[in-house]
Amino acid sequence: MSISKLKAIGYPLASVFDATNEKCLRMLVLWLEENILKIYEPDKRSGLQNIDSDEWDTAFKDYCVSSSNPITSTETIDHLEWFLGRAVRTVYNEQRSKFDSETKTTLEIDSNVPTIIPSDNPIDNIDAYSDDFKKGVEKLADLLNISKHPDHIITLEAVSAFIEKRLSAKAINNPSAVLPKGEAFPLEQIKGHKIDSKDKAVLKALKVLRLAQLHRLRDLQTCINECIVSMQQITSNPKTDTKLGKVGY
Repeated sequence: MSISKLKAIGYPLASVFDATNEKCLRMLVLWLEENILKIYEPDKRSGLQNIDSDEWDTAFKDYCVSSSNPITSTETIDHLEWFLGRAVRTVYNEQRSKFDSETKTTLEIDSNVPTIIPSDNPIDNIDAYSDDFKKGVEKLADLLNISKHPDHIITLEAVSAFIEKRLSAKAINNPSAVLPKGEAFPLEQIKGHKIDSKDKAVLKALKVLRLAQLHRLRDLQTCINECIVSMQQITSNPKTDTKLGKVGY
């Protein structure tokens, strides 16, 4: 028997309640009926009110039947647990607005989680997994002539990368700076891949992936070279304090 439930419903003897004492159990049943449950009319509660009577158990069985108590146990405390749960629900439903308000106030005081303020930006309210959003991504990919991936999020990432690289203000003002130059590379001349397949489509895909890998490695090398140049500009400056560094590093 939960003492916290007894306190929650305002039982005046919650602090001294003894679940092993039959009289305490009978007193609680009577209090629940008279103050919260009210299954019986007042004039029919005499059987429960005679807590010292030998006929109390019979009256309690009739009370369980009248209240549609589903518990099949013969122990009074098992039935009382069910009545107590019903009483808690009854009290909550009668004072829902009060409890909800108190709970909200407590959470605002105790919680360290910042309050989320609704955004006026329509982009923040987009459901990225809705059917309309998926169709929009597919239409955008078709418009930009970008191959679609089964995962629309990956397709969206490809669209984003294309727009960032080809449709930026800088690219639009100077298209020649971003457009590929030179002749198309013949894929059939690529050799040395370790995976072999009789499927021509698979071989072609492997060659394309190999070229993409080389392209990314070249971009990485370019970034490394830029970092080296930046460091050389610092170390070659006469004003640089060489005591902070080591020769050869």
